[in-house]
Amino acid sequence: MPTDLITPAPRRSSRRIFLPTILFVLVAIAWSGFWWYASTRLESEWNRFIAKQAELGRQIKCGEQAVGGYPFRLEMHCGKATVDSTKAGRPFSAALAEVNAVAQVYQPNKVVLEAKGPVTLTDKADAGATLTADWQSAEASMAIWTSGPQNAAVVIKGLSGTVKRGDQSINLVEGGNVEVHIRLAEGTNAAPGAYDLAADVDAKAIAPLDDFLGSPAPVKASFRGLITKIDLRPMPMPERLRDWAAAGGTLEIAQAQIDRGPSSVRATGAVGLETSGFPSGDLTVALSGVPELAQTLKQSGRVPDMVATTLTVGLPVLGKPTNIDGKAAVEVPLTIADGKLRAGAFLPGLKVPRLFAPE
Repeated sequence: MPTDLITPAPRRSSRRIFLPTILFVLVAIAWSGFWWYASTRLESEWNRFIAKQAELGRQIKCGEQAVGGYPFRLEMHCGKATVDSTKAGRPFSAALAEVNAVAQVYQPNKVVLEAKGPVTLTDKADAGATLTADWQSAEASMAIWTSGPQNAAVVIKGLSGTVKRGDQSINLVEGGNVEVHIRLAEGTNAAPGAYDLAADVDAKAIAPLDDFLGSPAPVKASFRGLITKIDLRPMPMPERLRDWAAAGGTLEIAQAQIDRGPSSVRATGAVGLETSGFPSGDLTVALSGVPELAQTLKQSGRVPDMVATTLTVGLPVLGKPTNIDGKAAVEVPLTIADGKLRAGAFLPGLKVPRLFAPE
């Protein structure tokens, strides 16, 4: 057979090998470019955050700073972090071992923060008094859209803290756990600036409270509620509170409860802020274990005997019987208005602090 009549076979095997490889390389290049762009944006947003905090009087610095996480994550590492607040009234400085921020490349609007202790805060206005806190784990997460924060959470396990003034050191908390959740309100409560709030706190011991009451006991607290018309953009707290008051915002307390030993306190109601800066609102507060609490206060010597006796005798007169988790309790209505807290129409009110100065 003549050789010029032989047709060479198509090189399909070569195409099957090289085409997928080329496509993979192109995808890898595109993904790398996207990751580089996203990491650049992350670093830019971080720098913008630092600049905004500086405007608010807080200088934040990282002794070690790096961006990583390629190829599927975005990670911002800030080691040996320091904060120096120059705000008038309460200047302080803080030093934290390490903070790491992580986001998935395909979900960059959700950021997870992890902090490693200890953290030391120095109060410049209190002769260099320092607060040192440490923990087993501390994480926070936040989801942000163009309209603002959507939800956030903070979870701290194994929290301990001490405060030191000169040669004196005082334990503040031991074995503390904190869990806080904030999310945009849904359903009938959905509205701009409306957020559902939930918090749970427990501790093996809170030294100042134990010292006041004369005996140690575990503490457990919980909160469920709704805050309305709040602006969560970065701003000084007095300005935030002033805006919240002007907007007519409220904190609706579905349930707030503290349990310590045989005593419990439960509150429901709604509070807000007057444009004068004073709190206002109506609460229903129930207390259980009143005789035990009065006896503890009396034994501790922290309050006069008359106060302890008034607590035992006066509360049942002002309130009505109820229960907290099956324990006998007394329910008392409270009103906050014009800078005073009142329990009953015929008793003098207790002064409450002004939370901001009106303009």
